[in-house]
Amino acid sequence: MKKRGLTHRAITEGFTLIELLVVIAIIGILASIVMVNLASARKKTRDAKRISDIKNLQLSLEEYYNDNLKYPTVLGSLIPNYLPNIPYDPNGTVVCNIGSEASCYAYAALNVTGGTADCYAVPASKYHLGAALEANNAITQDADLAAAPAGFQKCATSNANFNGVATDCVGATAGFGGADNCYDVTN
Repeated sequence: MKKRGLTHRAITEGFTLIELLVVIAIIGILASIVMVNLASARKKTRDAKRISDIKNLQLSLEEYYNDNLKYPTVLGSLIPNYLPNIPYDPNGTVVCNIGSEASCYAYAALNVTGGTADCYAVPASKYHLGAALEANNAITQDADLAAAPAGFQKCATSNANFNGVATDCVGATAGFGGADNCYDVTN
């Protein structure tokens, strides 16, 4: 009589070392593809937040201007009447309190030349606001001012010179063209 079930040979045979290595290699390749796509998606998500933050700051700056007939010299002036807190870069580790911390978006208040550079004697009538993006290098919303436009001066020495080809949107040297990772707006 023949026994049903597994035979001795079927029980002792298993996968060979090469078969196991091939399966592990395939799983590793698939995992690396997923991780690369996940990292790209995270960059795009952070960029979307940056663009949203810049738009919210723009709206708050315009509300401030409507009430005061000038733009603030620092973003901290928007708290608490126009914003509950100042948005800051999603990669930042320092909360943005007054607008000049490292995690804050680049902001420069500008005024018409002829007064002092602190913008209190001559109120700020323009601004430049920007954020460095990680994933999107083909931005159409880009002002690329390296310094204040003709006829204007920066309101304070701590305000940013914008350079769209700099890695953080901010630099003292003008540089137009090339890969641009700066989403910046002016009024």
